[in-house]
Order: sequence, then C-alpha cells, then structure tokens
Amino acid sequence: MPHLLAAASILVATAGAVSLLLLLPAAGLAETAGESNAAGRARVWLAALILPPLVGALAAATALWLHAQGIVASPHIGGQRPHLCLLPLYGAPAGAYRLSIFSWLALALLALALLRLIGGALSSHLLRRLAVANGAPASESSPRCALYEVQLSRATSFNAGLLRPVVVVSTALRQALPAESFTAVVARERAHCARRDNLASLLADACAALLILLPTVYYFRSQWRSASEAAADDAALAAGVQREHLLDALQAMRGAAPRSAGAPSLASLLIPQAPVAEQRLARLLAGDDQARGPARSSAVVWAVGIAVVLLLAVMLLAGTRSIQDSLYCAAEQLIRAAR
Repeated sequence: MPHLLAAASILVATAGAVSLLLLLPAAGLAETAGESNAAGRARVWLAALILPPLVGALAAATALWLHAQGIVASPHIGGQRPHLCLLPLYGAPAGAYRLSIFSWLALALLALALLRLIGGALSSHLLRRLAVANGAPASESSPRCALYEVQLSRATSFNAGLLRPVVVVSTALRQALPAESFTAVVARERAHCARRDNLASLLADACAALLILLPTVYYFRSQWRSASEAAADDAALAAGVQREHLLDALQAMRGAAPRSAGAPSLASLLIPQAPVAEQRLARLLAGDDQARGPARSSAVVWAVGIAVVLLLAVMLLAGTRSIQDSLYCAAEQLIRAAR
C-alpha cells in the first residue's frame, strides 16, 4: 500500500506540473493552427489533456524503479546532489502527516479517473447496444458508419460506441428537419464517427478527472470540445453539405426540447446532451470571412509541435540526473510517510 500511495502521489503531482507548463505551448500551437484548421486545434488540445497523465505515469514508474535499486541510488549518500528534495518537508512538524494526506488525495483522484474511464466505456457500449437492438437501420447507412433511427421524442443525434461507433438519430429529428438539413446532421455525425471523437472524449474526461483541482484541464477540455465540433462541421462542409442546411439544422436542434415530462428512461440518461451551439453558429455564419483568413496546414502545426518536443527533450536530457534524484527522493519520503 505505501508504494501504491507513493506512485499515485508522484503521478498526480507530475501530471499537474506538466499540465500547468503546457498552457502556453498548447495555446501557441493552437494559434499556429489557425481558426480554419479546427482539426489541428483539436489535436493540440487533446494532446494537452492526455500528455500530463502519461508523463505522470512514466514518472511514477521510474520513481518506484529507482527506489527498488536501494540506497545506492539515493542522492543523499556521499554528498547531496542537487535535486528537488522532500526530506525537509518530511522532517518538518507534521510533515509526514501532510505527505500522507496528499498521498490519499492523489489515490482518490486516480480512482476517480479510473471510474470515469470504466463507467464511460460501459455506458457508451450499453448505449450502442440499445441503439442497435431498438433502432431501425436507416436508408442513409454506409458500410463504414452504420446509421440507426430510434423512437425518441427529443430531436437529437449522437454517436454511440467507442471502437465501432454508430450514428444514432431520433425520429423527432427526422420529422423536425427538411431532408437537406437532416442529411447535413448525418454528415457531421459521420465525421465525429470517423474521427473517433467518442473515444477521444472519454480519454479527455478521464484525464480531466485526474486533475480536477487544476483550472488548466477545464480550459483544455473546453477548447477541445469547441475545436472537435468545429472540425466535424468542416468535415461535413468538405463532404458537400451546404452551409445554410447545416445552419438550419443547428438552429432547429438548439430550439428543440424534450416533449415528455415523465420520469427519464435509461436511454435518455445515457444520451449525451447537445453541445453549446452559439460558437458553432457564429463560426458557420462567419464562414466566408474565415475562409479568406490565413489557412495553416497540418504540416506547419506538426513542424512547430516537433520543434517544441525536441526542445523539451533536450532540456530533460540536460537534467536527467537531477530528475532521477528528485524522483527517488520523492518515492523515499512518500513511502516513509505512508507507513
């Protein structure tokens, strides 16, 4: 148990530090992508959400591996080497108690993230099964992304499933929209399906749950959601959908409300709520002006991103010894505090 608490503490602390450090680079990369490259901005913000927990997990595993080597790896033997040392904090009055409290909090956050990941995966799988079992295959289905129409009083559309997502539309939506606008909705839902946005959303929510105490994750997740919705709009337009039909569909769906005031069913609880539409409406209405703006290709974003990663790698290599010593010291003091 002490080792688990120490690993959770190092994971959460490292992930939090990396999340804070990523704020400016992520914002710069998103700005480099430009407003017209919504897919590139979505990749940047998703990476900003997923990367901190990955780095934190690597740091936790490295710390435990260094600690398992024994006292020969300690930076406190044979003259203290420069590192981020927790020994003064552990030796302070009630220092061990504070480290223990932080360890349990970190373990609770890790458990919350895992529960969010497992619960989201199960609910998405259950929703897909309900849609396939109770829905009727629509004539607009394609081999790559099946389309099911379900009996719902709410005008809605969504993706269900993670690895093999399907597009689900309600009968109320088909009845509320003209044929062209309905086709536009299906096209953008297929774009979400092709981009695996359900899986990306689940990973983003789990990473945000791990760092729920940091304001950066709320900003990253909000920006990713806006960019992913814009990317789906752009993909629908690129597939031949007319902008006015997409606007009509969005305005109709925004004004739609559930017609039943009874107790919610299991399906209605699982169905995701429609995202905020104001930004999408404004972006679609300003589409012509954005098209005339500077368009930056994905190659530019990748080039800038690789340059940033290489710079960070050089900095990490330069401080490898200090980083290892800091991780060993953190593992040592946290394990001692948890015992």
